[in-house]
Amino acid sequence: MKAVRICMQNIRKWGGNRRILMCIAMTTLLVYSYTKDLSVLCNYMGQKMNPWIFPFLFAFRYMRIVFMIPVVFIFCDAPFVDTNQTYVMLRTKRNIWSMGQILYIIVSSFLYTLFHLLLTIIFNIQYMQWGTTWGDVLGNAGTSGIMVNLNIRYTTVGISASIIRYFTPAQAMFFSFILMWLSFIFIGMLIYAINILTKSKGISIIVTGFLILLNAVVEGKPYWCKFSPLSWNYIGCIDVGGRTQYPTITYVLCMYILMIVIFGIIAVAAGNRREVVVYNEQ
Repeated sequence: MKAVRICMQNIRKWGGNRRILMCIAMTTLLVYSYTKDLSVLCNYMGQKMNPWIFPFLFAFRYMRIVFMIPVVFIFCDAPFVDTNQTYVMLRTKRNIWSMGQILYIIVSSFLYTLFHLLLTIIFNIQYMQWGTTWGDVLGNAGTSGIMVNLNIRYTTVGISASIIRYFTPAQAMFFSFILMWLSFIFIGMLIYAINILTKSKGISIIVTGFLILLNAVVEGKPYWCKFSPLSWNYIGCIDVGGRTQYPTITYVLCMYILMIVIFGIIAVAAGNRREVVVYNEQ
């Protein structure tokens, strides 16, 4: 329960943290600008689309880079020590305090992923209808050249034909949410482990930045995607049925969980032995 209280204390600080508010504003603007042209598609076809935009949010590699930058900003000051936290640390065992920070990364990653999903619906709700299938709008966008003809191919989400072919909307939404959530946890835990080991934010930002750029470099190279953890948060880079050299969903889930656990063990062990540096909240 102490770990939960530490986690919630960190979340309650969001309202007064300009860096977090900036990341929320940046993500809101990105999702709006990246999905608004879907209205052009709906107006052209004279139909409303079903609410399954979220799985295509990370379709283009450069947009994946842009969407992951705010995540680095959110977690860059891990293990989130400020002047208030020093008093908490005095009243709590260090390993319990570390577990509270890890729980915060997990919960905040979930909330931030959910935020992305809700924004894709909120900004396009007037053009949406409920349906359990992909629907005519998304289906045609993914399997025809209509988006090229309307000149919105590179200004809005990329509707992947392979996702529409191999996944139902429910499957695509579920796996996309899980993979994005795990990738955000991975980023947070990686930064946490490096920061606690080095007592410096610079190294963790460089390492994470390298992995984000690597995601763009290996795009279109299925085999090398196996070695790029931040390529795994888009289901278009996941092998279905052994047809490609992309990593399987089993491989991705196991590797994400394994690395997150390893980073967590490192963070807790190092945190018990090392003096923690206090960062400015802003």
